[in-house]
Amino acid sequence: MRRLAVVLTAFWLSAAAAQAQPAAGEIAFVANAEEGTVSLVDVATRTELGRIDVNPAKLRQTQATPNYAQDTEVSPDGRTLYVSRGYLGDVAAFDIASRKLTWRTPIDPARSDHMTVTRDGRTLFVSAYTQNRTRRLDAATGQITGEVATGISPHDNKVTRDGRRLFNSSIGNVGVPVPAGAAAPGGPSPYQLTIADARTLQVLDRIPFETGIRPWRFTPDEKGFYAQLSNQHAVVAYDLAARRITHRLDLPIAPGVTTADYVFDAPHHGLALTADGRTLCLAGRASDYAALVRAPALTLIATVPVGDAPGWAELADHDRVCLVVNTRSNDLSFISLAEHRELVRLKLGKGPKHIAVARIPAAVIDAFRAARP
Repeated sequence: MRRLAVVLTAFWLSAAAAQAQPAAGEIAFVANAEEGTVSLVDVATRTELGRIDVNPAKLRQTQATPNYAQDTEVSPDGRTLYVSRGYLGDVAAFDIASRKLTWRTPIDPARSDHMTVTRDGRTLFVSAYTQNRTRRLDAATGQITGEVATGISPHDNKVTRDGRRLFNSSIGNVGVPVPAGAAAPGGPSPYQLTIADARTLQVLDRIPFETGIRPWRFTPDEKGFYAQLSNQHAVVAYDLAARRITHRLDLPIAPGVTTADYVFDAPHHGLALTADGRTLCLAGRASDYAALVRAPALTLIATVPVGDAPGWAELADHDRVCLVVNTRSNDLSFISLAEHRELVRLKLGKGPKHIAVARIPAAVIDAFRAARP
């Protein structure tokens, strides 16, 4: 009995200590690609807490449109921000509390693209856009530990929940017609889903597509996915076992929209899925709206007007809010999934391109605020 009492007392003290600690805050990290910063937005208060300069050395790119922040990821412990620095062709890690650069790694001579961090926080997978490779990095040091041959112009990367399989989608040469029958370096099609063993990097499968795969999300059971496709105002559902599109929803096109409004062959670019798998939030970049869609049947719930050129979507606040960045109006839209309307539009930096939502320890947030540039 005495031993049981000691164990229970220790448990109560531990629980009380945990309750006494400030709760982690939900923060949206918004990559301001043209400005070269990442904004930290408090989801609960809908305010910007500050920005991290992700190009402190003021390196210069040669491309016409600046892109110093293509993608963002946050370590599971909420202490490190990873930034794929677009046309600088590298990935950089920053300590969130101090806002300081901790490491940088060259990925591609011209462009590093989208990336993902594994659930254990140990590994990053990053697309080397002109090299037709996904590079694997040690998240702690930035050291490259391997690579996978992909389709032409690898874009998005995802790892299954168990950490065993890597999926990479390719988009082909954007703006450059791909000849019929053209093959990727590692497979039969420039547009393909490459599936590899995340540990050994052995390619397990290559699934060809007729066009580029834009933002996509696994279904909750990971047996399929939802995706936007190049040059299409639509969302599709794909069954991995059957290797085919099972559902398709063509979405509204605003009056006057032409291919000139597509931006890199992507009139729709940004897709988020609620944890229960029932609702999609889609960024309709050419038509300036966010589309709410029922899944898995793919039926339209509503289109919600937002800012100019919405280009990415993420869910927050326990899937009650969809966050959409508006690239040309330089702001962030908060959209209520229940009310089908925009709640707030928050002004941010120039050229917001990507959003990562994460829980950040209160101590890190406090230190970030104190470390003003």
